[in-house]
Amino acid sequence: MRLSIRDKIILPFVVLLVFVGVIGTAIATTQVTGAAATNFDAKLLHSSLVDNQLLAQLDATRAGDLRLATDTLGVPEALAANDRTTLIRLLTPVAANITADTAVVCVLDATGKVVLRIERTSSHTVVATVTDPTGFEQVTDVRKVLSSTVDIPDRRAFLDRGSGPATLYWAGPIWLGGRMVGAAMIGESVAEIAGSIQHSTFYDLGRNPVASLFSNPPTLADTTRQSLTSANAVQGNVTHDGHAYRALFSTWMMRGNQIGYLAVEENEDPLLGEIAQLRLILTLVFTVAALLTLIVGSATASLLTRPVQRLVQSMRAVSGGDLHHRATVSSHDEIGYLARTFNEMAASLEEKTASLEQTTFASMEALARAIDARDSSTFGHSARVAAISAEIADELHLPDKDREALRRAALLHDIGKIGIEDKVLRKPGPLNAAEADDMREHPRIGYDMLKGLPFLRSSLPGILYHHERWDGTGYPTGLSGSAIPYLVRILAVADVFDALTSERPYRSGLSVDAASAAIRNEVGLQFDPDVVTAFLARRPAIAAIVEKTERPNVVKVQPEAA
Repeated sequence: MRLSIRDKIILPFVVLLVFVGVIGTAIATTQVTGAAATNFDAKLLHSSLVDNQLLAQLDATRAGDLRLATDTLGVPEALAANDRTTLIRLLTPVAANITADTAVVCVLDATGKVVLRIERTSSHTVVATVTDPTGFEQVTDVRKVLSSTVDIPDRRAFLDRGSGPATLYWAGPIWLGGRMVGAAMIGESVAEIAGSIQHSTFYDLGRNPVASLFSNPPTLADTTRQSLTSANAVQGNVTHDGHAYRALFSTWMMRGNQIGYLAVEENEDPLLGEIAQLRLILTLVFTVAALLTLIVGSATASLLTRPVQRLVQSMRAVSGGDLHHRATVSSHDEIGYLARTFNEMAASLEEKTASLEQTTFASMEALARAIDARDSSTFGHSARVAAISAEIADELHLPDKDREALRRAALLHDIGKIGIEDKVLRKPGPLNAAEADDMREHPRIGYDMLKGLPFLRSSLPGILYHHERWDGTGYPTGLSGSAIPYLVRILAVADVFDALTSERPYRSGLSVDAASAAIRNEVGLQFDPDVVTAFLARRPAIAAIVEKTERPNVVKVQPEAA
């Protein structure tokens, strides 16, 4: 079959378009679905962090209730005298003040037998004296509590799965004049604890479900359990009533000891639906783009070949004796139309490139937010630094292009912390020299992660140099003065100010005034004087950002009372 000149021009482009369309659709689908999955995993990780934080707060609260029970004046003497009446009078208010519907207060003698048990329900408090005590003397954790010394009192938490509902107990020794006279225990139903923890399932050390909000809790496989440590979590996929869920398994810790395991679940149906919808949209977009390209290519080929075809027709007419034949359409008009067509195609390609860049940046930002969420004290840090940087940039009248580069650098400046171990990143106190060296690597890690993305080129200095100082004593390269890029100097002030006003486990956040004074004191040492001047000029607006931003509660690390 003979093909026309037009068809010969179009055919290779059709084959190339089909190939590129299939490969491009597959790559774009993978990128977009990967971004959606990253967002979902970040949400699941955040839920797990929040739930473990709630358990830590519960542990601290019950430890305080236990101290009231063991240290209430008169309790040691009444226990030593086996005076149940006095014990009831002293400990009933303690049980009544516990913020749990299923609270239990138990008093044990020095052998571990129950002397008194007070049960509190949502409607009333029931006091029951034990006539035939059999107690907790065989429970390992109780025996350790009863064998502790005055110098090193041992307060422990353990899970009791006796004949009744599974109960979590906190136990502590009771001393009288340096002599062990018994112990007190505060108990709470695990089912009630699970009711306050969203989408959670609790397991004992044998992988058996203890309490769950699901009628069919996920199975904790032995291989998953072997992979779990106190420093890492493991993902798994489960199904409930025909719906897909993704679970994040972690260890269940109380009073520094492992009680069992915890699974936090999130419904995966919305993610799967979003991925299916994105795939459909991308397929439609590439299909429409292919059709439009074919139409434009066909029109372009027609425009390019039309003069040749008319020349052939003219030559045939002349050779036939028609010496007055001429073309009826100016080729100049055809070239002008062709130029306009290519301009429109270039504009469309530029728009699609910008959209892909935004999608890529969104996935990077989601990863940065997930890294912030690894430590509750830095949750939301990057977003606040971006907002504060924007205020300083407004005062300095930066152009829009520089403002956008600064915003992206602020949102991604700590992304390199993905390469820092949890034991360093989440350490509740000052870092030692080796840990500090590890932490100083995060600017280079973040830079190496992103340096291959051309649209982030203008933001890369902020990621690499945001810990440099005006006096040259910063890291990682020791830049000083005007050698530090201008946008980085702005980011450095915003970063330090947010850190100063944020709560940390080992210190309280400073007020806006105190933090502003600290920034002012570092003029010419850590910070560019012009940037600090702009920062102080915008202090009311920056203070509003700090005050209206919701921040998570941070549990202070304090030595436990003896």
